[in-house]
Amino acid sequence: MTNRIGTCSKDCYGSCIFIGEWDDQARERTFLKANPLKNHPFTNGFFCEKLAKRESLIYHPERLKNALIRVGKKGENSFDIVPVNEAIRIIAERIKEIVLSSRERSVVGVYNAGNNGLLSRLAPLRFFGKLGATITTGGICNEGGCAGLTELFGTYSTTNPLQITDPNTHLIVNWGSDVVNRNIHTYKLIKKAIKNGSHLISIDSRKTPIFKDADQSVVLNPGMDHLFAQVILKTIHEKKVHDRDFLIKTSKGYEKLLLEIERINKNEILDQLKLNFDEVKELIDLIIKNKHHTIFNIGYGIQKDFFGGRIVQTIALIQILLGNLGKPGTGIIYSQSDFNKQFLNPLINYISQNNSYKPFNKIRLINLGRELSTNHYKMLFIYNFNPVSSLPNQNQLKKSLLRSNLFTVVQELFLTETTKYADIVIPSKFDLESDDLIAPYYIPGISINQAGPCPYENCLTNYEFYKKLALEMSWQKLTLFQEDDSEIVQKCLKLLPSIIRKKVKSQGFHLQFTPEDVPYENLQFPTADGKIKLNQISFDFGTKTLNEKMQRSMNEFLLLTPSYKYFLHSQLGQINSKFIKVFENIYLNPSDINLLKLKIGERIKVSNNIGKADYILKDLESLNQGVALIYSGSPMGLRRNNNPNIFISERPEELGYSGSYNSAIVKIEKLE
Repeated sequence: MTNRIGTCSKDCYGSCIFIGEWDDQARERTFLKANPLKNHPFTNGFFCEKLAKRESLIYHPERLKNALIRVGKKGENSFDIVPVNEAIRIIAERIKEIVLSSRERSVVGVYNAGNNGLLSRLAPLRFFGKLGATITTGGICNEGGCAGLTELFGTYSTTNPLQITDPNTHLIVNWGSDVVNRNIHTYKLIKKAIKNGSHLISIDSRKTPIFKDADQSVVLNPGMDHLFAQVILKTIHEKKVHDRDFLIKTSKGYEKLLLEIERINKNEILDQLKLNFDEVKELIDLIIKNKHHTIFNIGYGIQKDFFGGRIVQTIALIQILLGNLGKPGTGIIYSQSDFNKQFLNPLINYISQNNSYKPFNKIRLINLGRELSTNHYKMLFIYNFNPVSSLPNQNQLKKSLLRSNLFTVVQELFLTETTKYADIVIPSKFDLESDDLIAPYYIPGISINQAGPCPYENCLTNYEFYKKLALEMSWQKLTLFQEDDSEIVQKCLKLLPSIIRKKVKSQGFHLQFTPEDVPYENLQFPTADGKIKLNQISFDFGTKTLNEKMQRSMNEFLLLTPSYKYFLHSQLGQINSKFIKVFENIYLNPSDINLLKLKIGERIKVSNNIGKADYILKDLESLNQGVALIYSGSPMGLRRNNNPNIFISERPEELGYSGSYNSAIVKIEKLE
């Protein structure tokens, strides 16, 4: 028996750390069990339900163990097995042909965070940099909110999440985060805080399970959170309970902010929200009462709107107005990855070797379908990403991927919707079979993953594949491709500050904060002058979009597209297949079903100006009237692909250019 430190590399809040038990002599099932660390203050000795039995996924019979080459038409998973070295030879020949007939930038590397390991994401950039290829930039997740917060603070990371359980935290406002289903470790911290006397407010676009724990709650329609935040801001101003001393000391332009707040028409906004002030008075009073003792935990779904960054920014103003920053038991929890940058940047530079080649030509990930619709790009490499499930405007993307003069290589663990468009598929190693480092974005720090043996000789880490491809390109003498994954990890460990390196080597992880640490206690933020920037704040945004939402017909619905609790985007379908039918459904409030004279269980038509599909109608009382819900990330295995991203425009969020997945309006009709 061999024990190795492991870190979950999924694009998830947890980045759970565990001790993996291995039988290195076994013929196939070398990985036996994962034991979550009890001494890690966030993992806390347990896993989420989604991936508690990861050994079942690693050795699942549908796992890819051989390279595949297309024999059928694109749009279906029709392949023959090909020796992996032969597949790499074919890929290298195609690269050489494209470079001769076109140019290097016609080759595109597409990646995201399906595996969030530093090497997994960044080491392939050595190959693309040497080639002079194009790569994608940006993301589809939390970038809008990050941009909005950065405009205020010079960073999007201001708070230690472990402060949730601090004795000074008297109130937690959980705004737009389904922590029970998507961030269970934070939910456990919230439950501990409640047990110790903290209060909880839940605000979301549907009643999620945490509402049952809340002292006060409100359900808002998608894209209207900033309106409710303005009601709170106006009430604080009317009661003259804002922290004037804090604003004077820490901010620039607070006078302009107060003038903006004065202009808020609270009654008009309450009418738009279909709320009576008496319904939310106690909630707002609870926030005011707990001034200097309140933490906001803000979810990412809020900013998946055309104006998502402005929405998150408006919510953050509540904490600024009350002086709820830089003190124990206060803050704004969003993404904490900016806390990692100081020690992480040298590692990123080393792994990618970005000083060894010219700057990349880049295209926005969110616009991949449109970019590929031209004939400019001739070859596509995709890793750590399933764009045919995850990107908006699916119809345009699929049409682009069907181009006969586009040669596509996909690295994957299983066949997916994206492999349907691949010319060659390279089988990947699992994260547990790869040496890597993981820098979590929710609990800042760094941890290690020590590779166990992979029983399938043709499976490769991302870097192993590109290293072999470099050899086929006759680049083997270049120092870029001399190291293996383990050597890169060891070099990165040496680049870490000594105190961090010692912790990673001794216990497998380093955390930036203890539960007692309070960032920015000196109230100096990383802006040019150390002040919070309030002079550019305006609530005059999104009026046209808001009017469209307010003036819908009776059969037009605001669309929510969350992930289902047992899936992570399009991953984990192989071990959670008994829940797969939820992706065939559309959910409405029972009152809407009655108004439209529809029947639960019947198949109905759903459409808008960019997509149409049919779904099975189900009722869900946790939704507001006028809101529809379709779960996103449907894995392989359905009779038809009902991915709701066919309804999502590629128009990005305006500040961070991330996906506006909760901005769509769909029409619901009976099937003819």
